[in-house]
Amino acid sequence: MERNLHPQESLKIIEEMIQNAKINLKENSFYFIFWGWVIIIAEVAQLLISRLTDYAHPYYVWFIIFPAMLIAGWYGYSKGRKMPAMSHIVRINIMTWFSFLVSYLILVIFSGNHHYTVPVIFILAGNATFLTGIIIKFKPLAFGGIVLWIGAICMFYLSGIALDIVSVLALIFGYLIPGYMLKYQK
Repeated sequence: MERNLHPQESLKIIEEMIQNAKINLKENSFYFIFWGWVIIIAEVAQLLISRLTDYAHPYYVWFIIFPAMLIAGWYGYSKGRKMPAMSHIVRINIMTWFSFLVSYLILVIFSGNHHYTVPVIFILAGNATFLTGIIIKFKPLAFGGIVLWIGAICMFYLSGIALDIVSVLALIFGYLIPGYMLKYQK
């Protein structure tokens, strides 16, 4: 027989679900830290190669993204297998980032104007980061998403080293700082 819940009991259950999701997603601070560093390293490597060498294709460093995707996928798969059950909130967050991945791949594969690829990727990452912050009620991540959006707006008007600097700063304040805050949150 079904039991009717009082509003206070319902709220308590919802709060517990959010808290459990926060704990699960706290462990996933790995992704913000990992991707923040991978992208910063690629960005700085491309900048150094293009400024200090005559190499014609400094953007090849971005192929590091593909092994990084495999590492992140393996990490997620191994963590997912250890979870006793996946809450609805965790599932929503996974689908948020899956939609980012699909959008990213479509953009990278089919983009004809590569000048706008970077800011559009930052817009997509800002969306997913902002939504993750809202989903788990962690304001630094929501703020990180806003930082990525602001960085993307700036990038539409920049090129060269200025774009690289804004990109690195947006990643530090949009991914790394919120990622470390999530990791070390009590």
